[in-house]
Parts: sequence; structure tokens; C-alpha cells
Amino acid sequence: APFTHLYGLYSFHVAMAVGASNLLLPAFTPDDFAAAIERGRPTAVWTAPAHVAACMGTGLFDRHDLSSLKLAIISGSVCPPELARAFSFKAKNCAVTQLCGMTETQAALYTRPGDPLEVSATTAGRPSPGTEARIVDFQGQPVPPGVEGEMQVRGSLLFPGYLDNPAADAAAFTADGWFRSGDLAIQDKAGNFRITGRIKDLINRGGIKYNPADIELLLDKHPKVAQSAIVPMPDPVLGEKACAFVVPKPGAEVALHELCDYLLSHNISKIKLPERLEVIAAMPMTPTRKIIKSRLKPGSS
Repeated sequence: APFTHLYGLYSFHVAMAVGASNLLLPAFTPDDFAAAIERGRPTAVWTAPAHVAACMGTGLFDRHDLSSLKLAIISGSVCPPELARAFSFKAKNCAVTQLCGMTETQAALYTRPGDPLEVSATTAGRPSPGTEARIVDFQGQPVPPGVEGEMQVRGSLLFPGYLDNPAADAAAFTADGWFRSGDLAIQDKAGNFRITGRIKDLINRGGIKYNPADIELLLDKHPKVAQSAIVPMPDPVLGEKACAFVVPKPGAEVALHELCDYLLSHNISKIKLPERLEVIAAMPMTPTRKIIKSRLKPGSS
């Protein structure tokens, strides 16, 4: 996790708070990451799903010794459940956990090392000490467990506000102090939160709004796809349609019709199918390996 971002600084401060050493990786490459774990013998690793996926995809965790790891914290973006399960299988005796936070909230949610793997693989866990979290609908009313809505948080972890920007503060906070995260989530009956997407990523096709996260997860499993992202594109009749950006696996050629057939075979509704395909060499990524969807601009038809 880079020190240009809160996640990296947070990991550094947590280590210092308990008297732990910090093992630094100057720049991420899959080979250097796996080798650093084997050589430095860290007991905890702070990483993102993209880092783990890159190592798993090249078989590095089969060739390097991960036995020193006792705790893995995965954050930065939503981790596919199968990736968390696979990492746990490779890193024996290591508690694989997830953390959900942002610069404004620090670590709002996280799974605990004693949680069952299925909880850590499928959810971002429960609020941190001193933190409250809730799910609300588009009218700002709390919803029961099992219903998707926006996740809001409040508590001692929150930042006080944006510097000299009262308009941004008014948009970010409710009147009673809840911070609007912009994350879509579902809370289960045990109090764990599963992040399902971002409000701004919703596709509004003819007044029908849907979250494309499940489609992206399926596309990432396609044998020809290395990485995917769904973004809205303007449409004069429906308002918006879905455009799929895809990074193909080396040597693979991807066509829109075969991706749609694949999605239909997995019971995706026709209304959610992408209606344009953009094949690109690499996704624009943040330092924490999160796709920057705002930079994905569909070309003209």
C-alpha cells in the first residue's frame, strides 16, 4: 500500500503503534512482492485485490514461501470472494481479512481475524470500535438487513470536513452527522456489510437503475478476459446504456456478442447486457490498484 495514500500511512502507523517493523517494497511488481514476503518473513501484509490476483495469476504463490504470514488485510477495492478463498488456501495459517475505508473515514469496517473465512471472503465486516454504520435508501431512510442501499457512517473516525469547501461538506454529511460514503452495500443479520458497488457507477437505462458490479465479476471470470469495467455511456433515447471496457488475456481476441452470450448463459437479464465493447491494453488505476472509471470514456458509435 503506497504512502501517498491513507491505506499505506495507516498500515505504517499501526505497525509503529504495536512496535512492529515495516518491510518496505519500493515499487510493486508481482515477482518483487512475492519475493519480499519470502525474503523478509513478514507476519502481516497489507495489500489490494489486484496485487493478490497478479501473483495468483502467474503462480507466484506456488513458488514462494508464505508461511510467515499470520494476517493479511485486503483493501482498496472489493475483493472477489474466490480470490480471498484462493489466497487463504495458499497462505496457510494466515487470517485473510478485508477492510473497507476511505480517506474521509479511515477504517470504517473490517472483518476480524477470528471470523470464518466465508465472512471475510464475502463481506467487509463490521464497524470499527467507536463507529456506527447503516444502510439507507435513496430517500435517506434506513432499510432492513438484506436490502441494498447507500452505506453511511459516523463516529470518532470521521474527518471533520473538506478544507474551505462548505458546499462539499453539505453534500457529504447529513444533518445529524452521518457521512454519505457513496458505496452501495447490503447488511446481513449478523451485522456484516457487503459492498456491492458505487452509487455513481449505477447505470440508468430508461429509468431502470442497476448496479453493474455483478456483471463485472462474471466478465472477470471469462477465459479471455483479464480485467473488466462497466461504465455508463450517453444514449439519446434511454439516457444511458452500458459500455464494457475489457483488458483481454495475452493473445485473446474478445467480441461483444460472445461476452453477451456468456452473460446470458449465467442468467443476466438482457437489460443489463453491455451494448458497446472497448478493448484496451490496460485499465487506468489508482496507486492502490483501483480502477479509475472516470477515465474510461466510450468512443463515438
